[in-house]
Amino acid sequence: MLKRRAFGTYAIAKICHVAPITVGRWIEEGKLPFFTTGGGHRRVWDTDLAAFLKAHNYPAPPNLLSNLNPTVLIVEDNTVTRRLIRRTLEQFVPKFTIREAADGFEAGEMISKTLPNLIVLDIWLPGINGIEICKKIRQDKARKNLKILAINGDASNDTKKKVMKAGADAFLAKPFKAEALLKMVEKLANRPAQTNL
Repeated sequence: MLKRRAFGTYAIAKICHVAPITVGRWIEEGKLPFFTTGGGHRRVWDTDLAAFLKAHNYPAPPNLLSNLNPTVLIVEDNTVTRRLIRRTLEQFVPKFTIREAADGFEAGEMISKTLPNLIVLDIWLPGINGIEICKKIRQDKARKNLKILAINGDASNDTKKKVMKAGADAFLAKPFKAEALLKMVEKLANRPAQTNL
């Protein structure tokens, strides 16, 4: 197992074949998560850098990719359901890094900052609803590989059609059993995201 490493702006610039000032702009725009050292220098963890490179189609050194865990973003306004999904994934798929959002606006911010590999997305959310989130994700070329598992209490064919047309890769009706969630997540992890809008 590789030890966790932090990269400075010059090292990142070298990997991406850009000027250090460009890396600084990515950091300032919130595209690249960072922390500040005691001496005031900005550093980026290897996992965050690997996720950024993957999302923006930059070739990443193999040692970075081997240290990258898939990130799952759970977008669900119901706290009980959100925690249930989180506990299920943490218990049965511990390799995943789990993030959470309670509404559409928070989801948008998390998608831009954490660059998730998979979103478990409730369709009826306060603020921006899940269908609009699906559409926005599919319009973003940097997020073209992001997979979307839509969840909703309405299992009608009409709802399923709307969700899939908006860009979801799969649909799961609530309430669902842990086994059904895990089966769907496993299936999505092994096939490309939907792109046929």
